[in-house]
Amino acid sequence: MMKTTASLFALAAIFSAPLASAAVYSGGHADYGLAYEDGVLHFHFHAEGAIVDGIEVDDAEYEIRDVTTLVSSAAMETLPFDFPALGASAGQSIWILPQAQNESLPFLGLATEELAQSEWGNLTFTLGNVVSPSGSGEFAIWQTGSFGELLLNMSTADPGADVISLLPGVHSHYNYGFSEAGTWQIEITVSGTHSTDGFKSSTETLTFHVVPEPSAALLGGLGILGLLVRRRR
Repeated sequence: MMKTTASLFALAAIFSAPLASAAVYSGGHADYGLAYEDGVLHFHFHAEGAIVDGIEVDDAEYEIRDVTTLVSSAAMETLPFDFPALGASAGQSIWILPQAQNESLPFLGLATEELAQSEWGNLTFTLGNVVSPSGSGEFAIWQTGSFGELLLNMSTADPGADVISLLPGVHSHYNYGFSEAGTWQIEITVSGTHSTDGFKSSTETLTFHVVPEPSAALLGGLGILGLLVRRRR
């Protein structure tokens, strides 16, 4: 019975994702990475054991615009206290993709591993325009310190938190938080200075689809599934 229920929830999550997206990333490890090719700083999605369209992909790159990251209902938490980073109060539901790997959720990092340390200074990831489902939702990226403290990197609720700086040749994971369910569009600009080619930058829009509580997701998924079955007839 539990296996059947899990399968129905998985179907619901898949069918609740934006159908226009070329690829749906729903689990496993992936990064938003940087590469430098023919004078262009390439900001891309790199699957490294990621589940993309239901299949494990070990090593493949995608254009960021072609990927939607699915934040399933397994990421939903009810806050026991106020959480200013997301402008959220105790008792409110939020969704978090954690910096520590959880087999039920995407494990998503930022990577500059393809850039040579001899050619680059620090690389910056700067938060731009964020479009939330309601127009008033809050998004944040942070790390949890070794003593459990919150190290805030980006937050739409805090105008002073909008940049992540990484050395070339590194890889780092973060918590990604969302205050409401639905589809999010998050603009990020990456930039850095090449030792001979000078300043380079690239801007992409990251898409996340946050699934509500399981009952709502299940009903929506089964409704679409029924429509598909009827169409096949």
